[in-house]
Amino acid sequence: MKFLVEQQPAYVATSVAAGTSAGEVGFDPAKPTVVLIHGAAEDHSVWNAVLSQTEDKQALKTANLLAVDLPGHGQSFGQAKVSIEAYADWLINLLDNGGIKTATLIGHSMGSLIALDVARHHPKRVSALGLTGTAVPMPVSETVQQLVSADVAAACEQLARWNFYLRKNADGSFPPPTRAMQTYRTLLAAARPGVMTTDLAACAQYQLNDAAISAISVRTFILASEHDKMAAAAAAVSLCERLPNATLTMLSGVGHAMMQQAPVDVATWLTTLIESELP
Repeated sequence: MKFLVEQQPAYVATSVAAGTSAGEVGFDPAKPTVVLIHGAAEDHSVWNAVLSQTEDKQALKTANLLAVDLPGHGQSFGQAKVSIEAYADWLINLLDNGGIKTATLIGHSMGSLIALDVARHHPKRVSALGLTGTAVPMPVSETVQQLVSADVAAACEQLARWNFYLRKNADGSFPPPTRAMQTYRTLLAAARPGVMTTDLAACAQYQLNDAAISAISVRTFILASEHDKMAAAAAAVSLCERLPNATLTMLSGVGHAMMQQAPVDVATWLTTLIESELP
């Protein structure tokens, strides 16, 4: 379905069937709403594998599950934003235009920063936070920045490898890319020109001091992985300690792209989070 945000159509997937693209179900602004926010140079489809695992959860059918395409991403119109704060403002506009008074915000990577910023500036609009693959600050290495600037195709290939955890073969080599890795690489490659650079810069520039973090009192659930190369597990632990009302779940043997690599584990975490917030 489409929302009108800042006079531009914004795509919002409201249901996902296993093995298919996003479809639509009825949207009722009076129901509890969960908004899923993707990461840099991605779109709503990063949540497909996870949401397909929740189809038989009857409790979740009493809530709106909305996986958004941020502006300039996927099927949403408009230009990609140049800062996390601007994305957060856009998300508030989306809630306003959908008649959504409060929502649980669940973000991955860049999406987690957007969710945090909304909670910081609009605490009454956020009923709970779910942060995956998160870190504050979220530095972007010079290697990644240079690669994205020099060769986007090569950057997509390398980022697909860095975002997934693979155990080495006995001879020290890595196994060939999995289907999930290939799909993820294709998704990154489909991003509009310049979006990856802009999004990564927005992540690197976003800063919150300890006072700002400690002021975010909404109930927060953090999902991290011991093997995340893009947002270190130690950063998630640190953020959990600085947030006054946060709990941490740590996965193992999973990379930054945990929704694609461990959809069952992420779906279990997601279901527990949502069910705890339902009336």
